[in-house]
Amino acid sequence: MKTLRVRLPPLGELDADSALEFEIIDGERRVLESGISVPGGLPRFAHTEFVIAAPDTLLLDTTLPRLSGARLRAALPGLAEPLLLGDIEHAFVAAGRPDGTGRATLAVLDRALFKRALELFARLGIVPASATPEPLTLVAGRGRWRLRPGGAYGSLRMGGQLGIACSGSGGAEPPVELRLALEQAGAARPEAIEVEGDCDAAAWTASLGVKVLAVAPDRARAAPVALELLQYEFAPRMVDWSAWRLPAALAAALALAWIAGLNIDAWLKLREERQLRSQMNAAFREAFPRVPVILDPLAQMRRSLADMRSGAGTGDAGDFLPLAASFAHAAQADNESVRQIEYRDRTLQVRFEPKAVDSAAKRDALIERLAKGGLAGKFSDSTLSVRRGGGT
Repeated sequence: MKTLRVRLPPLGELDADSALEFEIIDGERRVLESGISVPGGLPRFAHTEFVIAAPDTLLLDTTLPRLSGARLRAALPGLAEPLLLGDIEHAFVAAGRPDGTGRATLAVLDRALFKRALELFARLGIVPASATPEPLTLVAGRGRWRLRPGGAYGSLRMGGQLGIACSGSGGAEPPVELRLALEQAGAARPEAIEVEGDCDAAAWTASLGVKVLAVAPDRARAAPVALELLQYEFAPRMVDWSAWRLPAALAAALALAWIAGLNIDAWLKLREERQLRSQMNAAFREAFPRVPVILDPLAQMRRSLADMRSGAGTGDAGDFLPLAASFAHAAQADNESVRQIEYRDRTLQVRFEPKAVDSAAKRDALIERLAKGGLAGKFSDSTLSVRRGGGT
């Protein structure tokens, strides 16, 4: 995925006509393209990173309390306040990841200026997914600091998440901020300082007491984000709907295909039903041509067959009289043991005296005799259901 990385000028100077340096980088942080544009002319990508100018970000090393979430957010201003000259109420404080000892870097920005910058780009349709301090975009090796001088100001990276802004300089004298940082570093003084740009390396080495090397800036690759500034109220939205456009379109297409498939299947089944009903009507009409109206061919066929059997003097084995006769012959039950016989849905419901079927042995023996007579029986308390054949 390509990312647009934009270097912002000092936030107090940012406006719609500011000339902004930008880079287009790929997923492996390789720089594919770079240029300069006003905010409205910047390329549009789904993922955008802001590089906040060094003078706008104060990076402080401190120990974080064992808090998280809203409690940590509430504690951050109190941790930064003793090290600030201005009013903490106007500051926004973000925290980096703590190390194994609980030490972490706090980033302090002017809340109003930061909010104004984000709103300016939001009106142009550019919503950043990430923002990081400019000093932390420099490449610093282990035991080495990195300085990028500039016309108005410079940036110095002093470690993984520490850096400061320096006064613009070059030539024989190093920036005074670099000299002060070395004095305050103590045992953490670097083995060497790498300077991107023009400098008198020999004079700086003699002046600072630390080896100074002039190096070429790495313009082929962008450093990863070391400290995220978009936290808390400035955090990006949890859901980026633009990233869901393709999945949503595929889901909609699948839903349409599913609905279309259901309708096609229903139409095919309806056509098959009509064909079967037409065949049943034709078969019934062929067997009983005198019936004037066919409403339910299956039910009418059963009724007509029953009428024909009755007319011929032969009944269906599942009718009441044949079924009752078969039951009486197979059951061999005492007349006084049967209380009631009811016929419904081609089934006899025979209610016995409780004493006649008060044991499992008596019920099993009766069902066995019915089975030998071609009947199927099933007990429910003292009531026996009897059907022709193997039904239950």
